Amino acid sequence: MKHIRRMAILAWVAMLAGVLSGCGKKDTGGSVTTEQQKGRFVEIREELPQELEAWKPQQIFSVDGKIHLLASKNEDDKTVFSEWGLEESGFTDMTQSWLTSLELPCGEGMNFTLAQGGNGTQYLLATYGVEGEDSYSSHLWKGEGAQAVEITPKEWTALHEEWGVYESVRGITALEDGTLFALSYTSMSILSGEDGHILQSEQLSAQYSDILASDGRAIYLCTEENMNMQIEKRGAGIGGSVTKIDFPTAGAFGTLLGAAGDGTLIAAGGDGIFRWNQGENAWEKLLDGLETDFAMSDNWCIGLAVLEDGSIYALFQESGGGVRLNQYTYDPDAVVEVKEELKLYTVFESPLLQQAAVLYHKEHPEIRITIQYAYSAYDNDKADYNAVYQELNTLLMGENAPDILVLDGLDMDTFIDKGLLVDIEAVVGPMEERGELLSGITGSYVQEDGHRYMVPLQFGFNMAVGRDIGEADMASLEALAAFLAGTQDSYLGPQTIDELVDKFYPYFCGDIVKDKQLDRETLAGKLECLKRIGDNCGIIDTRGKGEHAYNMWDLASGAKLAFNRVTGFKNCMFPISIMDYIKGSFTAYENRFIPLLQAGICAKSPYQDSAMDFLALALSERIQDTDHYLGFPVNLSSLEKQSHEDRSESQAYTSIEAEGSEVDFAIQCYSDETADALVAICKALDKPAVEDAKIREVFIEALGAYLDGTQTTEATVQKIEDGLKMYLAE
Repeated sequence: MKHIRRMAILAWVAMLAGVLSGCGKKDTGGSVTTEQQKGRFVEIREELPQELEAWKPQQIFSVDGKIHLLASKNEDDKTVFSEWGLEESGFTDMTQSWLTSLELPCGEGMNFTLAQGGNGTQYLLATYGVEGEDSYSSHLWKGEGAQAVEITPKEWTALHEEWGVYESVRGITALEDGTLFALSYTSMSILSGEDGHILQSEQLSAQYSDILASDGRAIYLCTEENMNMQIEKRGAGIGGSVTKIDFPTAGAFGTLLGAAGDGTLIAAGGDGIFRWNQGENAWEKLLDGLETDFAMSDNWCIGLAVLEDGSIYALFQESGGGVRLNQYTYDPDAVVEVKEELKLYTVFESPLLQQAAVLYHKEHPEIRITIQYAYSAYDNDKADYNAVYQELNTLLMGENAPDILVLDGLDMDTFIDKGLLVDIEAVVGPMEERGELLSGITGSYVQEDGHRYMVPLQFGFNMAVGRDIGEADMASLEALAAFLAGTQDSYLGPQTIDELVDKFYPYFCGDIVKDKQLDRETLAGKLECLKRIGDNCGIIDTRGKGEHAYNMWDLASGAKLAFNRVTGFKNCMFPISIMDYIKGSFTAYENRFIPLLQAGICAKSPYQDSAMDFLALALSERIQDTDHYLGFPVNLSSLEKQSHEDRSESQAYTSIEAEGSEVDFAIQCYSDETADALVAICKALDKPAVEDAKIREVFIEALGAYLDGTQTTEATVQKIEDGLKMYLAE
């Protein structure tokens, strides 16, 4: 089932992207409202029936001006379905007999869509994998009385000649003229509503997303053109007229479309809810994303439905496995008055910060927290910190300085020494005393005078995974050097000087400088360890095109030891699966943590009390409970909760190189015992890893001759001291 496995890992990555789709933008700022505004759209949570708890809602849609849900569940290794309609009294079961009779042999469910034509005929599209098949396949059923009749087009049942997979249909909708519109990864088609045969088909000439909406006449698709996301409004039939509509925001990823029978088009996502005004050829913003669950990072929207009365419904999948249904409607009496607008500057975007900002505004409507970030969450290896310093210094010197600062990758002491940060001990200290925080992590930020100016909201650590090596032998630089000096096997494989320095220097960088002076004795000891490790690895000048240093992916083939920065229990699934595969072991290298989201409050802020209150929320279970893959929580209760979460939806399948051949590989859930071991490691971490661009630069310049044996330890220490003398004296 290789193709099924590959689709599963794509789904795993897509789910993560979905979680992050509402993470904000370069500047989510707005203006402070100085007087009350009466009348606005509001978000209302709809209660789902208790009977639905045993089902998994798959889709939201409208029928005759009412909201309907399609749900599925597994019974005796078969997938069965139900349909629910929202009446004035609540949801009721409206499953037609044909749908009740349908049972699918789904080994791995992927996509289910129920469509209803103008004459009341219903259709079910199901794309799923079956044990024994090498690909997902799409099937189409039509309801005829009490029977489900399969009308799958024959073109969907044939394997693609080049790729060896079936046509995978992403979405389907029923049109008023009795036909069906279907979108696959390679084509769009018009199907007969009678027998399902393809009436028209066109190969895709652009890259389309999974977004598909229809008002019964027109079709709305989402495509990328010239690096910009656009909406295509297509008239009847594939050959009909095509109108291009720009997205209402630049952040189109994660935005869904919905269309009512009267042609009203809605776009909704983390940036807000927008309505297309066809007469004015413009979008109207109905509600800011900050006011909605669309901007919450612990859920993602899986469906949107629009009614002709103007109300909008959105179905959300929660990261813990639950679902929620929200209605968005205009309330003429609703009032909003923002009195304080706090600005948060962060080097890297973060779903945790986004979640905290949205929830804080929901609980304090009079206070808005807007986020500005320099880089996305996944660009930490691309950050230009000099540019970040310049941007941040400009902001801090201006009248609109940030109120809250998140300074990952920057020298916090610079900001502390300049008096730019206030003491946050009053927030963090009591939480530590109550045992709410991992004091080994947060306590390391207390200054000698008892003040504390920063606190990490999350953290990671450097996981060492090896085979034929014990945990103790790879737990520290000294232990590893001693072990490798006694073996002929190259555990890490050939390393360039840059690679060797980057692997190890952050874990002793903070130990070799004391009171702005280089500790020569400590440095000499670290250098001697690096020399023994380098001798075992073998030092090379450069790498050829396409070559890379050994990493976790190579542990099943050439490597016998690899390091991996892990940032959460879900993020640990891959390295631990590799460890299980090679029957190896793991540990936290040097028992140091990697601080993430190091947050403080600007001394220039006029809203320091609100900023303190926000910081307390960001450290609380309510924000820290969700595992975003990007960091372990510093909240102790959240750490323990996350450790025993069900991570089955994060499992994935791929292939790896193992002893000269490609083999199937499963990224699977690990045991409770392993989860407990990870918790124990996190509780024991008590020193931060430290990176310093200048120290790294001097190390790389000085180590070449030392590692090839032509320069003594003493001479190398002197060379490093000379290179850092002026820098340390600043």
